[in-house]
Amino acid sequence: MKLLPEKEEMSFFAIFKLLKFNFIKLSTWVLGITLVVIIYSFIMPNTYSANSSVLPPSKEGQSGGLSSFIQSFAGGLTIPGVSQSDQSKLFGEILYSRTVVDYIIENMSLRALPQFKDIPREDLQNFISGSLEVTVDKTGIIFVTANYQTGYFPSQEDKQKAAEFSSGIVNFAVEGLDHVIKNRTMTNARKSREYIQSELVGYKSKLDSIATLIEKFQIENKVIAIDEQTQAIVTQAIEVGTLIVQAELELNLARLQYNTASPQVSFHENQLKLLKDQYSKIQYGGLTPSDAFSISLDKVPTLIKEYTELFRERKIVEQVIVYLETQKHQEAIQENRDVPIIEVLDIAIPAEKRTSPQRSLMVVLSLFLSSLFVTIGTVIYAYRKGNLYLIGSQD
Repeated sequence: MKLLPEKEEMSFFAIFKLLKFNFIKLSTWVLGITLVVIIYSFIMPNTYSANSSVLPPSKEGQSGGLSSFIQSFAGGLTIPGVSQSDQSKLFGEILYSRTVVDYIIENMSLRALPQFKDIPREDLQNFISGSLEVTVDKTGIIFVTANYQTGYFPSQEDKQKAAEFSSGIVNFAVEGLDHVIKNRTMTNARKSREYIQSELVGYKSKLDSIATLIEKFQIENKVIAIDEQTQAIVTQAIEVGTLIVQAELELNLARLQYNTASPQVSFHENQLKLLKDQYSKIQYGGLTPSDAFSISLDKVPTLIKEYTELFRERKIVEQVIVYLETQKHQEAIQENRDVPIIEVLDIAIPAEKRTSPQRSLMVVLSLFLSSLFVTIGTVIYAYRKGNLYLIGSQD
Protein backbone atom coordinates (compact mmCIF):
# COMPACT_ATOMS: atom_id res chain seq x y z
CA MET A 1 0.00 0.00 0.00
CA LYS A 2 1.45 3.33 -1.15
CA LEU A 3 1.41 6.09 1.40
CA LEU A 4 0.40 9.64 0.35
CA PRO A 5 2.94 12.33 1.11
CA GLU A 6 2.20 14.56 4.03
CA LYS A 7 0.40 17.81 3.29
CA GLU A 8 2.68 20.77 3.09
CA GLU A 9 1.76 24.37 3.74
CA MET A 10 0.09 26.16 0.84
CA SER A 11 2.62 28.27 -1.09
CA PHE A 12 2.60 30.69 -4.00
CA PHE A 13 4.61 28.16 -5.97
CA ALA A 14 1.84 25.59 -5.48
CA ILE A 15 -0.78 28.12 -6.60
CA PHE A 16 1.34 28.98 -9.65
CA LYS A 17 1.67 25.31 -10.58
CA LEU A 18 -2.09 24.85 -10.14
CA LEU A 19 -2.89 27.80 -12.44
CA LYS A 20 -0.33 26.65 -14.98
CA PHE A 21 -1.75 23.17 -14.95
CA ASN A 22 -5.30 24.54 -15.50
CA PHE A 23 -4.30 27.44 -17.80
CA ILE A 24 -6.37 26.35 -20.79
CA LYS A 25 -9.41 25.68 -18.66
CA LEU A 26 -9.08 29.01 -16.85
CA SER A 27 -8.54 30.90 -20.12
CA THR A 28 -11.65 29.31 -21.54
CA TRP A 29 -13.70 30.50 -18.59
CA VAL A 30 -12.28 34.01 -18.72
CA LEU A 31 -12.79 34.36 -22.47
CA GLY A 32 -16.27 32.89 -22.18
CA ILE A 33 -17.30 35.35 -19.48
CA THR A 34 -15.77 38.24 -21.42
CA LEU A 35 -17.59 37.15 -24.57
CA VAL A 36 -20.88 37.05 -22.67
CA VAL A 37 -20.23 40.57 -21.35
CA ILE A 38 -19.43 41.82 -24.85
CA ILE A 39 -22.61 40.27 -26.24
CA TYR A 40 -24.63 41.76 -23.38
CA SER A 41 -23.13 45.20 -24.06
CA PHE A 42 -24.70 45.09 -27.52
CA ILE A 43 -28.17 44.21 -26.30
CA MET A 44 -28.30 46.14 -23.02
CA PRO A 45 -30.00 49.58 -22.78
CA ASN A 46 -27.91 52.52 -23.98
CA THR A 47 -27.80 55.67 -21.87
CA TYR A 48 -27.53 59.11 -23.49
CA SER A 49 -26.80 62.32 -21.61
CA ALA A 50 -27.31 65.97 -22.50
CA ASN A 51 -25.91 69.00 -20.71
CA SER A 52 -26.69 72.68 -20.43
CA SER A 53 -25.24 75.50 -18.35
CA VAL A 54 -26.98 78.58 -16.99
CA LEU A 55 -25.29 81.79 -15.94
CA PRO A 56 -25.63 82.91 -12.30
CA PRO A 57 -28.63 85.11 -11.42
CA SER A 58 -28.10 88.81 -12.10
CA LYS A 59 -27.35 91.01 -9.10
CA GLU A 60 -29.64 93.75 -10.39
CA GLY A 61 -32.48 94.71 -8.08
CA GLN A 62 -30.63 93.84 -4.86
CA SER A 63 -29.87 97.37 -3.78
CA GLY A 64 -32.17 97.12 -0.78
CA GLY A 65 -34.43 100.00 -1.87
CA LEU A 66 -38.20 100.18 -1.73
CA SER A 67 -38.58 97.89 -4.75
CA SER A 68 -36.37 95.22 -3.17
CA PHE A 69 -38.20 95.59 0.11
CA ILE A 70 -41.54 95.16 -1.59
CA GLN A 71 -40.27 92.12 -3.49
CA SER A 72 -39.05 90.61 -0.25
CA PHE A 73 -42.35 91.52 1.45
CA ALA A 74 -44.26 89.93 -1.40
CA GLY A 75 -42.16 86.76 -1.38
CA GLY A 76 -39.94 87.64 -4.32
CA LEU A 77 -36.97 85.61 -5.37
CA THR A 78 -34.56 88.46 -5.34
CA ILE A 79 -33.73 88.87 -1.69
CA PRO A 80 -31.44 91.62 -0.41
CA GLY A 81 -28.42 90.23 1.42
CA VAL A 82 -28.58 86.76 -0.17
CA SER A 83 -25.40 85.83 -2.04
CA GLN A 84 -25.31 85.07 -5.73
CA SER A 85 -24.21 81.48 -5.06
CA ASP A 86 -27.15 80.93 -2.71
CA GLN A 87 -29.55 82.20 -5.38
CA SER A 88 -27.98 79.80 -7.88
CA LYS A 89 -28.59 76.95 -5.44
CA LEU A 90 -32.17 78.14 -5.05
CA PHE A 91 -32.60 78.07 -8.83
CA GLY A 92 -31.07 74.59 -8.86
CA GLU A 93 -33.64 73.37 -6.37
CA ILE A 94 -36.45 74.91 -8.43
CA LEU A 95 -35.37 72.71 -11.35
CA TYR A 96 -36.43 69.67 -9.28
CA SER A 97 -39.80 71.20 -8.42
CA ARG A 98 -43.07 69.64 -9.52
CA THR A 99 -43.92 72.82 -11.43
CA VAL A 100 -40.85 72.53 -13.66
CA VAL A 101 -41.34 68.77 -14.05
CA ASP A 102 -44.98 69.30 -15.11
CA TYR A 103 -43.78 71.97 -17.56
CA ILE A 104 -41.44 69.37 -19.13
CA ILE A 105 -44.19 66.76 -19.29
CA GLU A 106 -46.68 69.12 -20.93
CA ASN A 107 -44.30 70.68 -23.46
CA MET A 108 -42.74 67.38 -24.49
CA SER A 109 -46.23 65.79 -24.74
CA LEU A 110 -44.98 62.77 -22.82
CA ARG A 111 -48.50 61.52 -22.24
CA ALA A 112 -48.80 60.96 -25.97
CA LEU A 113 -45.78 58.63 -26.04
CA PRO A 114 -46.57 54.90 -25.76
CA GLN A 115 -43.98 54.25 -23.02
CA PHE A 116 -45.48 56.91 -20.75
CA LYS A 117 -49.15 56.67 -21.64
CA ASP A 118 -50.22 54.34 -18.84
CA ILE A 119 -47.77 55.48 -16.16
CA PRO A 120 -49.34 57.25 -13.14
CA ARG A 121 -48.61 60.95 -13.16
CA GLU A 122 -46.70 60.83 -9.89
CA ASP A 123 -44.46 58.04 -11.18
CA LEU A 124 -43.83 59.98 -14.37
CA GLN A 125 -42.94 63.07 -12.33
CA ASN A 126 -40.51 61.03 -10.24
CA PHE A 127 -38.99 59.54 -13.40
CA ILE A 128 -38.38 62.95 -14.98
CA SER A 129 -37.08 64.42 -11.72
CA GLY A 130 -34.77 61.42 -11.28
CA SER A 131 -33.44 61.88 -14.82
CA LEU A 132 -32.19 65.37 -13.96
CA GLU A 133 -28.87 66.15 -12.32
CA VAL A 134 -28.25 69.74 -11.22
CA THR A 135 -24.93 71.02 -9.89
CA VAL A 136 -23.81 74.53 -8.96
CA ASP A 137 -20.11 75.41 -9.01
CA LYS A 138 -18.44 77.95 -6.75
CA THR A 139 -18.89 80.74 -9.33
CA GLY A 140 -22.67 80.23 -9.30
CA ILE A 141 -22.97 78.68 -12.79
CA ILE A 142 -25.74 76.08 -12.88
CA PHE A 143 -25.09 72.84 -14.80
CA VAL A 144 -28.12 70.78 -15.82
CA THR A 145 -27.78 67.19 -17.05
CA ALA A 146 -30.41 64.66 -18.12
CA ASN A 147 -29.93 60.93 -18.68
CA TYR A 148 -32.24 58.68 -20.65
CA GLN A 149 -32.00 54.96 -21.45
CA THR A 150 -33.17 53.00 -24.44
CA GLY A 151 -34.75 49.61 -24.08
CA TYR A 152 -32.99 46.28 -24.68
CA PHE A 153 -31.87 45.50 -28.23
CA PRO A 154 -31.83 49.22 -29.17
CA SER A 155 -31.93 50.14 -32.85
CA GLN A 156 -30.20 53.16 -34.33
CA GLU A 157 -33.52 54.97 -34.33
CA ASP A 158 -34.01 54.18 -30.62
CA LYS A 159 -30.56 55.57 -29.88
CA GLN A 160 -31.29 58.77 -31.81
CA LYS A 161 -34.60 59.24 -30.02
CA ALA A 162 -32.94 58.69 -26.64
CA ALA A 163 -30.31 61.33 -27.42
CA GLU A 164 -32.98 63.80 -28.54
CA PHE A 165 -35.15 62.97 -25.51
CA SER A 166 -32.35 63.69 -23.03
CA SER A 167 -31.55 67.03 -24.68
CA GLY A 168 -35.26 67.87 -24.74
CA ILE A 169 -35.57 67.25 -21.00
CA VAL A 170 -32.63 69.58 -20.29
CA ASN A 171 -33.79 72.39 -22.57
CA PHE A 172 -37.38 72.28 -21.35
CA ALA A 173 -36.15 72.12 -17.75
CA VAL A 174 -34.20 75.36 -18.26
CA GLU A 175 -37.18 76.86 -20.10
CA GLY A 176 -39.45 75.76 -17.26
CA LEU A 177 -37.13 77.39 -14.74
CA ASP A 178 -37.33 80.64 -16.70
CA HIS A 179 -41.13 80.25 -16.90
CA VAL A 180 -41.47 79.75 -13.13
CA ILE A 181 -39.20 82.66 -12.21
CA LYS A 182 -40.76 84.94 -14.83
CA ASN A 183 -44.28 84.20 -13.58
CA ARG A 184 -43.13 84.68 -10.01
CA THR A 185 -41.46 87.97 -10.88
CA MET A 186 -44.49 89.22 -12.80
CA THR A 187 -46.79 88.20 -9.95
CA ASN A 188 -44.59 89.99 -7.43
CA ALA A 189 -44.42 93.04 -9.68
CA ARG A 190 -48.23 93.09 -9.88
CA LYS A 191 -48.50 92.81 -6.09
CA SER A 192 -45.90 95.55 -5.69
CA ARG A 193 -47.71 97.80 -8.16
CA GLU A 194 -51.01 97.27 -6.36
CA TYR A 195 -49.37 97.99 -3.01
CA ILE A 196 -47.73 101.16 -4.36
CA GLN A 197 -51.04 102.21 -5.94
CA SER A 198 -52.79 101.89 -2.59
CA GLU A 199 -50.02 103.92 -0.95
CA LEU A 200 -50.33 106.57 -3.67
CA VAL A 201 -54.02 106.95 -2.96
CA GLY A 202 -53.27 107.53 0.70
CA TYR A 203 -50.44 110.01 0.07
CA LYS A 204 -52.44 111.94 -2.52
CA SER A 205 -55.30 112.22 -0.05
CA LYS A 206 -52.83 113.43 2.54
CA LEU A 207 -51.45 115.99 0.07
CA ASP A 208 -54.97 117.29 -0.59
CA SER A 209 -55.52 117.67 3.18
CA ILE A 210 -52.26 119.59 3.54
CA ALA A 211 -53.17 121.83 0.59
CA THR A 212 -56.50 122.58 2.26
CA LEU A 213 -54.74 123.44 5.53
CA ILE A 214 -52.30 125.74 3.72
CA GLU A 215 -55.15 127.47 1.91
CA LYS A 216 -57.03 127.95 5.16
CA PHE A 217 -53.88 129.21 6.85
CA GLN A 218 -53.25 131.74 4.06
CA ILE A 219 -56.81 133.05 4.17
CA GLU A 220 -56.99 133.37 7.94
CA ASN A 221 -53.55 134.94 8.31
CA LYS A 222 -53.39 136.88 5.03
CA VAL A 223 -50.35 134.91 3.98
CA ILE A 224 -49.42 134.41 0.35
CA ALA A 225 -45.62 134.48 0.38
CA ILE A 226 -44.72 135.15 3.96
CA ASP A 227 -41.05 135.91 3.36
CA GLU A 228 -41.75 138.49 0.67
CA GLN A 229 -44.64 139.91 2.64
CA THR A 230 -42.56 140.27 5.80
CA GLN A 231 -39.77 141.95 3.86
CA ALA A 232 -42.21 144.38 2.27
CA ILE A 233 -43.80 145.24 5.65
CA VAL A 234 -40.42 145.77 7.29
CA THR A 235 -39.31 147.99 4.41
CA GLN A 236 -42.52 149.97 4.66
CA ALA A 237 -42.10 150.32 8.44
CA ILE A 238 -38.56 151.58 7.99
CA GLU A 239 -39.69 154.16 5.48
CA VAL A 240 -42.53 155.40 7.74
CA GLY A 241 -40.21 155.37 10.74
CA THR A 242 -37.73 157.57 8.88
CA LEU A 243 -40.53 159.96 8.02
CA ILE A 244 -41.54 160.06 11.73
CA VAL A 245 -38.02 161.07 12.74
CA GLN A 246 -38.00 163.81 10.10
CA ALA A 247 -41.46 165.03 11.22
CA GLU A 248 -40.32 165.20 14.85
CA LEU A 249 -37.31 167.30 13.84
CA GLU A 250 -39.49 169.65 11.76
CA LEU A 251 -41.98 169.93 14.67
CA ASN A 252 -39.25 170.87 17.10
CA LEU A 253 -37.90 173.50 14.70
CA ALA A 254 -41.41 174.92 14.20
CA ARG A 255 -41.90 175.22 17.95
CA LEU A 256 -38.71 177.22 18.19
CA GLN A 257 -39.69 179.53 15.37
CA TYR A 258 -43.45 179.91 15.94
CA ASN A 259 -45.95 180.16 18.69
CA THR A 260 -47.30 176.89 20.05
CA ALA A 261 -50.82 177.74 18.88
CA SER A 262 -49.69 178.78 15.40
CA PRO A 263 -50.97 176.98 12.30
CA GLN A 264 -47.43 175.89 11.36
CA VAL A 265 -46.92 174.03 14.63
CA SER A 266 -50.38 172.46 14.40
CA PHE A 267 -49.58 171.27 10.85
CA HIS A 268 -46.39 169.51 11.94
CA GLU A 269 -48.13 168.02 14.98
CA ASN A 270 -50.92 166.59 12.81
CA GLN A 271 -48.38 165.30 10.29
CA LEU A 272 -46.41 163.52 13.06
CA LYS A 273 -49.58 162.02 14.52
CA LEU A 274 -50.64 160.72 11.10
CA LEU A 275 -47.25 159.10 10.50
CA LYS A 276 -47.35 157.43 13.94
CA ASP A 277 -50.83 156.07 13.19
CA GLN A 278 -49.58 154.67 9.91
CA TYR A 279 -46.55 153.12 11.65
CA SER A 280 -48.79 151.48 14.23
CA LYS A 281 -51.10 150.09 11.54
CA ILE A 282 -48.10 148.69 9.67
CA GLN A 283 -46.99 146.95 12.89
CA TYR A 284 -50.38 145.36 13.51
CA GLY A 285 -51.79 144.38 10.15
CA GLY A 286 -51.99 146.91 7.36
CA LEU A 287 -52.60 150.52 6.56
CA THR A 288 -56.34 150.00 6.09
CA PRO A 289 -58.85 147.57 7.61
CA SER A 290 -59.46 146.11 4.16
CA ASP A 291 -55.77 145.38 3.50
CA ALA A 292 -55.73 141.72 2.49
CA PHE A 293 -51.97 141.30 2.19
CA SER A 294 -50.53 142.76 5.38
CA ILE A 295 -49.82 140.76 8.51
CA SER A 296 -48.98 141.80 12.04
CA LEU A 297 -45.24 141.83 12.64
CA ASP A 298 -45.58 140.45 16.15
CA LYS A 299 -47.24 137.33 14.67
CA VAL A 300 -44.55 136.78 12.03
CA PRO A 301 -42.36 134.31 14.03
CA THR A 302 -45.34 132.12 14.90
CA LEU A 303 -46.75 132.32 11.39
CA ILE A 304 -43.40 131.51 9.83
CA LYS A 305 -43.07 128.45 12.08
CA GLU A 306 -46.57 127.17 11.26
CA TYR A 307 -46.24 127.90 7.57
CA THR A 308 -42.80 126.27 7.40
CA GLU A 309 -44.13 123.09 9.03
CA LEU A 310 -47.03 122.91 6.58
CA PHE A 311 -44.79 123.71 3.62
CA ARG A 312 -42.20 121.13 4.69
CA GLU A 313 -44.83 118.42 5.14
CA ARG A 314 -46.27 119.20 1.71
CA LYS A 315 -42.82 118.96 0.09
CA ILE A 316 -42.10 115.64 1.78
CA VAL A 317 -45.41 114.16 0.63
CA GLU A 318 -44.83 115.49 -2.90
CA GLN A 319 -41.40 113.84 -3.04
CA VAL A 320 -42.82 110.55 -1.75
CA ILE A 321 -45.54 110.68 -4.42
CA VAL A 322 -42.96 111.31 -7.15
CA TYR A 323 -40.90 108.38 -5.88
CA LEU A 324 -43.91 106.07 -5.66
CA GLU A 325 -45.05 107.06 -9.16
CA THR A 326 -41.60 106.15 -10.49
CA GLN A 327 -41.67 102.80 -8.68
CA LYS A 328 -45.19 102.12 -9.92
CA HIS A 329 -44.14 102.59 -13.54
CA GLN A 330 -41.12 100.35 -13.02
CA GLU A 331 -43.24 97.60 -11.51
CA ALA A 332 -45.79 97.99 -14.31
CA ILE A 333 -43.01 97.54 -16.87
CA GLN A 334 -41.71 94.49 -14.98
CA GLU A 335 -45.23 93.07 -14.79
CA ASN A 336 -45.71 93.24 -18.54
CA ARG A 337 -42.14 92.50 -19.64
CA ASP A 338 -42.04 89.20 -21.51
CA VAL A 339 -38.31 88.63 -21.94
CA PRO A 340 -36.16 85.67 -20.80
CA ILE A 341 -34.83 86.00 -17.27
CA ILE A 342 -32.58 82.93 -17.31
CA GLU A 343 -29.38 83.43 -19.32
CA VAL A 344 -28.36 80.15 -20.97
CA LEU A 345 -24.63 79.76 -21.50
CA ASP A 346 -24.73 76.42 -23.36
CA ILE A 347 -27.88 74.94 -24.83
CA ALA A 348 -28.28 71.16 -24.71
CA ILE A 349 -27.87 69.28 -28.01
CA PRO A 350 -28.47 65.57 -28.74
CA ALA A 351 -25.40 63.54 -27.85
CA GLU A 352 -23.57 61.79 -30.68
CA LYS A 353 -22.02 59.23 -28.34
CA ARG A 354 -23.70 57.21 -25.64
CA THR A 355 -22.74 57.64 -22.01
CA SER A 356 -23.06 53.93 -21.34
CA PRO A 357 -22.28 51.16 -21.96
CA GLN A 358 -18.55 51.81 -22.42
CA ARG A 359 -17.56 48.59 -24.13
CA SER A 360 -13.80 49.01 -23.88
CA LEU A 361 -14.07 49.56 -20.13
CA MET A 362 -16.49 46.65 -19.80
CA VAL A 363 -14.07 44.35 -21.65
CA VAL A 364 -11.13 45.41 -19.50
CA LEU A 365 -13.11 45.04 -16.29
CA SER A 366 -14.61 41.72 -17.35
CA LEU A 367 -11.15 40.34 -18.20
CA PHE A 368 -9.72 41.51 -14.90
CA LEU A 369 -12.64 40.50 -12.69
CA SER A 370 -13.30 37.18 -14.41
CA SER A 371 -9.60 36.32 -14.18
CA LEU A 372 -9.58 37.25 -10.52
CA PHE A 373 -12.73 35.35 -9.58
CA VAL A 374 -11.90 32.31 -11.71
CA THR A 375 -8.44 32.16 -10.15
CA ILE A 376 -9.80 32.49 -6.65
CA GLY A 377 -12.50 29.93 -7.36
CA THR A 378 -9.98 27.44 -8.79
CA VAL A 379 -7.64 27.81 -5.82
CA ILE A 380 -10.49 27.43 -3.33
CA TYR A 381 -11.81 24.36 -5.18
CA ALA A 382 -8.37 22.72 -5.33
CA TYR A 383 -7.75 23.52 -1.68
CA ARG A 384 -11.02 21.92 -0.59
CA LYS A 385 -10.31 18.85 -2.71
CA GLY A 386 -6.72 18.55 -1.48
CA ASN A 387 -5.31 18.83 -4.98
CA LEU A 388 -3.37 21.97 -4.15
CA TYR A 389 -1.19 20.12 -1.63
CA LEU A 390 -0.68 17.19 -3.95
CA ILE A 391 0.50 19.50 -6.73
CA GLY A 392 2.81 21.27 -4.32
CA SER A 393 4.25 18.00 -3.02
CA GLN A 394 4.96 16.42 -6.39
CA ASP A 395 8.00 18.57 -6.81
